[in-house]
Amino acid sequence: MKPNWTNAMLDSLTGSQVKTLLLVASDAPPDLETIPHKDLLKTAADVATPVEELARIKEAAKVLAKQAEDGPRREAAQLVYHVAVAAAFVRHDVQISGRPMGRQRGIYERFAAAWAGHPIGDLFREAVMRIGIPPDTE
Repeated sequence: MKPNWTNAMLDSLTGSQVKTLLLVASDAPPDLETIPHKDLLKTAADVATPVEELARIKEAAKVLAKQAEDGPRREAAQLVYHVAVAAAFVRHDVQISGRPMGRQRGIYERFAAAWAGHPIGDLFREAVMRIGIPPDTE
């Protein structure tokens, strides 16, 4: 059985920890062969990135997460994955993840809070608004 590390891991992170992980990903030197997160994150966050490229970034982030030799690199890859998925959902109205968007709501709420006032925070806030109210709270 494949572990569901994304939700379990992110559920235990504080807003500042999530922001720090995204900063690590976005500030990674471009010469890091195993973790080209800086370019991936910038491209995924760019409003002009087409859905096909977002899907490619999502897949690249999955591979990077599996190949990561340490927790911070794996976590950074996972966060790039979520930026790509949220961008496709918000900007193109396309779901590029097999996981239902409703199951991402909690993660995206934390990302939106951690990145308040930044375009990445705006992206996650918009994703949360589009996902809507969870069925159990209506």
